[in-house]
Amino acid sequence: MAVAKPEELKSLAVGEALTDSIPGKGNGAIQFIRKPSGRILAFYRYSVGGARKRISIGSYREKQRDLGYTLNEIREKAFDLARLRQQHGDLSVYFEKAKEQQKNNEIEAKKIKDALAARGTMSDLLQDYMSERSSKSKPSSIKEMRRLHNLMLESHPHILNLHAAEVETWHIKEIIIPIHARNAKIMAERYRRFISAAFNYGAKSENIIGRSSAKIYEIKANPAATITVDRIERKITRALSEPELKQLWHTLDLANRVGPVISMLLKFVIATGGQRISNIIESEWKSYDLENKVLHLHHSKGKGGHFFKRDHPVPLTPRALEILNFVHRLNGNKARPWTTVSDGRPIALSSIKNAINRWLTSDHSFLDGNKITPFTARDLRRTCTQLMAKYGVNDRQSDEIQAHGIGGIVEDHYRNNPIVTLPRRIKTMQQWEEILTKILDNKTQ
Repeated sequence: MAVAKPEELKSLAVGEALTDSIPGKGNGAIQFIRKPSGRILAFYRYSVGGARKRISIGSYREKQRDLGYTLNEIREKAFDLARLRQQHGDLSVYFEKAKEQQKNNEIEAKKIKDALAARGTMSDLLQDYMSERSSKSKPSSIKEMRRLHNLMLESHPHILNLHAAEVETWHIKEIIIPIHARNAKIMAERYRRFISAAFNYGAKSENIIGRSSAKIYEIKANPAATITVDRIERKITRALSEPELKQLWHTLDLANRVGPVISMLLKFVIATGGQRISNIIESEWKSYDLENKVLHLHHSKGKGGHFFKRDHPVPLTPRALEILNFVHRLNGNKARPWTTVSDGRPIALSSIKNAINRWLTSDHSFLDGNKITPFTARDLRRTCTQLMAKYGVNDRQSDEIQAHGIGGIVEDHYRNNPIVTLPRRIKTMQQWEEILTKILDNKTQ
C-alpha cells in the first residue's frame, strides 16, 4: 500500500501525480497532482464498472501560510468519501442528486418564504381596504380611516401584525372595549365598522381581477361581524323656532368677533333653503350663474357619489342675490365667495362653529329674557326643512331643493338631468322666499 509523504509531495513536478492508497479493498485512493500554478490538488479516486472517477477534495497546504488542507485533513476527508461511497455507490451520481435536491429545497424554501411574505397582516388588510376605497370615498373619510389605523398600530401592534386569517373576535374586542369603556361609544362603533368592512373586503379581494395588491388573506370568517357595540343613538332634533331664526338673522353680525363673510354665509344657507354648508363654502364664483340666477352645486352624498358627482341647481332668490352682491364687493377678486383668507381657501367648518358659539354667548342670544338653546350650523338645514313642511311646501319638492335622497337607479339613469327640473325648483324657492319674508321681515312678529 503506497503512502504519500510530505517530501514526496514537495518534489512533485508540474503535471506529475502521486497516489496515496486508502486502506480496505475497493476503497479507492487519494491522487495528488501539481498544477501549472504550483498548487497541489487532491482528489478522491475510485472505480465504477472498470471506469475510474474522481471527486475533488481541495488544495494541499505545502507551507503553513498557504491555503488548503494538511495531509492528515485530506486523508480524513478521503476516508469520509470512501465510507459514503460504500453507502451510496457512485459518488458522482450521489452528489448530482444531492445537488438537485438542494436546489429543489431552496426553491421550496423560497416558495414558503414568499408565501409567508404574501400573507397579509391585519395592518396590510386595513391599508388595502383604504387604498380600494380611495377612489370611492370622500378624502375626509379616508383621512379618518388612516387616523384609526395609526391609533391601532400604536396601541395594539401585536394584533395588527398578526396574519389577517389568524385574527379572532377576542382580538377585535381587545381593541374596542377600552374605547367603549371611556364612554366613547360612537367612536367604538366607528372602529368596529371600519374593521368589519376591511375584513369583508379581504374575504373577497383575492378573487378581484386586476387587484393591485399581491397580499393573500385567506379569511374564512369576519371576526368583527358578530360584535355589537352597545350604544344609544343620538337623534338630533334641534331646529330653531321662528322667533329664534329671526333673532339670529338680524343680530348675527352684531356679535363680537363674527365677521361679515361668515355672517353672510349663514344667512345665504338660510336664504337658499338650507343647502349643505360644506357644499356652499367649497363653491367657486364660476358656480354662480348670476345672469340666470342659478347656483350650480355638485353633490357627492349617496352611494357612488364621490365617484359620480351629481349636479344640483339651486335657484337664487332676490334675498340670496342681495347677499351675493354684498360678498362680491369683499371677495369678488378671489376664487370663491366664502373665504376669509388672501389665498381664497374655503372657510373652515371650525370657524363657522366658533361664529355661532360667539353669538350664543353674546347678549343677542336672548328671547324674552330666556337664553336661546345652543344649535349648530347643521340645525339650520333642519330648521329650513321643518319650516317648509309647516307652510305647505311639498315634501318631494323640499327634498329636491335640499338634495335629500339623491341617487339610485332611477335618478342616475333616467331622471339624470336636473336642469329640466329648474322651473319646479324656482317655484319651490319662491315659496321659500315667501316663508322667509313672513318670518324675517314681519315687524310685528
